[in-house]
Amino acid sequence: MSVSSSQQHDLDHLNTTSVQPLEQFRQGGDLIDLENVISHQTRAVELTNDGHPSKPMYLSNLGNSQETRFGYLGDLADLENAIFNKTKAVELIDDEHPSKPMYLSNLGISQETRFGRLGDLADLDNAIFNKTKAVELTSDGHPSKPMYLSNLGISQETRFGRFEDLADLQNAIINKTKAVELTNDGHPDKPMYLSNLGISQETCFRRCGDLADLNNAISNKTKAVELTDDNHPSKPGRLSNLGVSQETHFGHLGDLADLDNAISNQTKAVELTNDEHPSKPMYLSNLGISQETHFGRLGDLADLDHAIFNKTKAVELTKDGHPSKPMYLSNLETRFGRLGDLADLDNAIINKTKAVQLTDDNHPSKPGRLSNLGVSQETRFEHLGNLADLENVISNQTKAVELTNDGHPFKPMYLSNLGISQEARFGRLGDLVDLENAIINNTKAVELTSDGHPSKPMYLSNLGKSQITCFKHLEHLVDLEKALLNMQTAVDLTDMGDPYRSERLLILGTCFKSHSVDKGSNHLAAISAFKEAAYSPTAYPSIAFKAAREWADTSCYSGDLLSALEGYRTALKILPKVAWLGLDQPSHHNQLLQTKSENLGCLAAACAIQLGHLEEAVELLDSARSVYWQQVSSLRSDLGALKQKNEELANELETIGRQLDAGSLPNSNLIGKESIVKSSEDVGKQRRDLVSEWERLVERVRKLPGFTYFLRPTPFHQLRQAVTIGRVIVINISELRVDALIFGRTGSIEHVPLPVINLKKFTKMAGNIMLNRSADSRSVAEVRAQRRKYMDDNLQQALRMVWDMVLVPIFNQIQIPLERQVGFPQHRIWWYTTGPLTFIPIHAAGPDKGAVDVSRMVISSYVTTLDSLFKAQQKAVQAPSGQQRLVAISQPNTPGQSPIPNCTQEVLHVVEGAATAGWVKEDIVHLHGADATVEHVLTALDTCSWAHFACHGFQDPMLGMKSAFALHNGHLELGQIVSKQLSIGQFAFLSACHAASGLKELPGEAMHLAAGLQFAGFLSVIATMWGIHDEDAPKVADHTYQYLLRNGKDGLDPSDAATALNRAVQALREDPDMTIDRWAPFIHFGI
Repeated sequence: MSVSSSQQHDLDHLNTTSVQPLEQFRQGGDLIDLENVISHQTRAVELTNDGHPSKPMYLSNLGNSQETRFGYLGDLADLENAIFNKTKAVELIDDEHPSKPMYLSNLGISQETRFGRLGDLADLDNAIFNKTKAVELTSDGHPSKPMYLSNLGISQETRFGRFEDLADLQNAIINKTKAVELTNDGHPDKPMYLSNLGISQETCFRRCGDLADLNNAISNKTKAVELTDDNHPSKPGRLSNLGVSQETHFGHLGDLADLDNAISNQTKAVELTNDEHPSKPMYLSNLGISQETHFGRLGDLADLDHAIFNKTKAVELTKDGHPSKPMYLSNLETRFGRLGDLADLDNAIINKTKAVQLTDDNHPSKPGRLSNLGVSQETRFEHLGNLADLENVISNQTKAVELTNDGHPFKPMYLSNLGISQEARFGRLGDLVDLENAIINNTKAVELTSDGHPSKPMYLSNLGKSQITCFKHLEHLVDLEKALLNMQTAVDLTDMGDPYRSERLLILGTCFKSHSVDKGSNHLAAISAFKEAAYSPTAYPSIAFKAAREWADTSCYSGDLLSALEGYRTALKILPKVAWLGLDQPSHHNQLLQTKSENLGCLAAACAIQLGHLEEAVELLDSARSVYWQQVSSLRSDLGALKQKNEELANELETIGRQLDAGSLPNSNLIGKESIVKSSEDVGKQRRDLVSEWERLVERVRKLPGFTYFLRPTPFHQLRQAVTIGRVIVINISELRVDALIFGRTGSIEHVPLPVINLKKFTKMAGNIMLNRSADSRSVAEVRAQRRKYMDDNLQQALRMVWDMVLVPIFNQIQIPLERQVGFPQHRIWWYTTGPLTFIPIHAAGPDKGAVDVSRMVISSYVTTLDSLFKAQQKAVQAPSGQQRLVAISQPNTPGQSPIPNCTQEVLHVVEGAATAGWVKEDIVHLHGADATVEHVLTALDTCSWAHFACHGFQDPMLGMKSAFALHNGHLELGQIVSKQLSIGQFAFLSACHAASGLKELPGEAMHLAAGLQFAGFLSVIATMWGIHDEDAPKVADHTYQYLLRNGKDGLDPSDAATALNRAVQALREDPDMTIDRWAPFIHFGI
């Protein structure tokens, strides 16, 4: 069929009009432009018969555009149509036609693209056949010869990835090298050929491990970038590829400059690409991977936050049907590692499973996808303990190993991952076959890896771990010897700046420590390894902390107390980096549990005491208690001295501190300028960024003359100023020893060695008392009766033990007679208790029989930390004598709670007493019943210096910040209270159950309502250790206020509270039916 002149005109018009939108699409990436191009090109094909000389061109152009649309939308129909049209273009012309090589090469490109999507090897073979023919049909002088050579090299490299035939890779490099050589630097395609060659050279490095190949790859990719203008559409891709090579170079040599350059280039690739571009997700993902690697090296959480942000955006920009979506989703496992949201891990596993299912067993990516899926499943197993996950792990990793030949560069990694999982199953099920297989696979991973390979130390370390496990199980010394050799080699092969070196040193130290032969020298070697790991500047804080503790414990066991003390000091310095202020409160709580922070402080103090370093013992102990309160209180520090030295820096610190103070505490959100409440993830990121900035500012302050110790632990000479009258008595309990340290404002510390207490027995008794305290004595009689029995069995026994083993030696030392005195006690003691003793009311201890007990001998207060008491005493001295206001809360019938009718009369007496003492009506805020809402109470606290709570109180057993007062419209939680800064706070009476209970696993953290009121600003607080009786609370309150108000309103002094409580309890005990469980829970904190 011939073409008329009008039809030819239409064809020419269609061909011409497709050029402009095609160029617009290339520049802007607008799919509407591409749709117009395809529409015009389709029409041109339809209007042209097969004999027309331009038909092949129209077909090939249409195929190219359809393949481009496939790249954007991932619709396989576009790719199928592209191949159909390009095939027909090839068939319509003979080999002598000058355009035949171009059509062959284009067809080959599309066939290779379909191979990448479907994995059909016939497509790849056809691609290489067509591209080879294109090269053969073209002379070296032809301007398109380099392009055909480069395209052929790409396909050959793809086939190498499938079959690992090195000849394919070598041919790819030869062809790509020739393409580069045939093209001068001014040619617009030279950068593309250089970039393609660099990709093949990097592949060769990964296969053969020759660093020269990687160096050549970086050189060629760098030149490709330099020759490409920023406005060129390929510039982002070349930058991203260069970044990938630079990150690989970092992984091999550990030079941080390589990683910094990688991030710089990948960042620029992202910035040069709009969100609609199909490659934007890949660039974001590559950048995120490099940022995560940077975090792994330096531990800066900002890097990890950026990595999560970019990987998340990569997912958001990728349509659900796109073949890369599962890969990007699986990368979000990073977010699980940081934020702990199991949904992220579950999604990663779902998407990795989907990726595996969509991949044929013959596809080169199948083993890697299986292994990656196994890694995620193992992570979930570690968190949830579901054995089915572990079985799936081993199944997937076994298949990954079976599908990979020994020459493949990833085979060692698959073997090592499999070995780790088999060892985990041994730990769960105890089947020795699993452990034997783990050692076999880890051994093979080591054997297949050359010493110069960057992963060799990791494989050696994994093998060493398995051998240590075997030694612990079978006690064959040969296993330990092998483990030592492998771990030592792993350490020797690890760069000094590698963060994993410290972890390997920690394991090496454990091997030495476990060695039964020549224990002296092996313990020295262990301590040396632990010490190096602890001091490593690139170590992860958690690893450095573990190493410091091992160093201290091993030194202590070996009798080297000076070394042990240095280890404990180091661990305590690292502790704030592990239980980091940038963590949310539950995560911070978990870190304190895992680090056993208070136990660490007690051991450090015990070691210092044994060496006679008594002042340091107090400092170390105090720095490990109430870690959360101490960290958050640093944000409220007085910066007056700093402002005189450097006002600008002080103002910066103050601004960041205020933002953090608002955002670090529960029940508060960091709000943006537009007052939009942010997501929890955004709030977390902002908090971590602020903490990092805060820490940088603090380091700047410490470099100023005279500020070296700014916000460092308070030295003893200041801590002792917490005592105005009387003494502090520290009772330090540890598995090493038990001691009392006694000191006042002046003089030397008195040391009283105490008998070693059976910690297990003592902890069990304290636990029974805690169990019993969960009953609310303002509740039903049956519960109260059951509670009474527990008290008889456990509390009395514990108090007798404390009296005989702890208090008698102490009172003898300070010459307080062990007999009842005439009148009220005059001695003032601040009890600083540790461990299980924290839950024992020392003030109630006494002998088995007799009228004497601590409450009749001394006036008792309790200390959370000396640092907080010192600051409270400072505030008391500086407090202005202005208007005093009282808020009194009574809740006799709280919705959903049992009635406490006597609280009404209790608060009325408090209000009447205040009025009698001179308080005017306007200065007394009485919130009763329905008026006592959370909002009203919080508002009243802002303006009141004295507070009385008569209501239900609750201690949350898991998350202390959820402890609360029960008010009319809900719970006033601890987190809401501590978000306050009550500069005028003086005294609070918490006539509520469990107001000073605390957490069983973290007694020294003082995570209870009383400590919260102290932190918020109240200098003196009376509270309760467990449930109190409804009829007792009004009596104690009445007598307490009688004493406090004895000199009228102008004579009020919050430091009288301890004496007032002591006298009130003595009055309560005059009732012959009064039992110890009823008067003992009332205690005092503060000045």
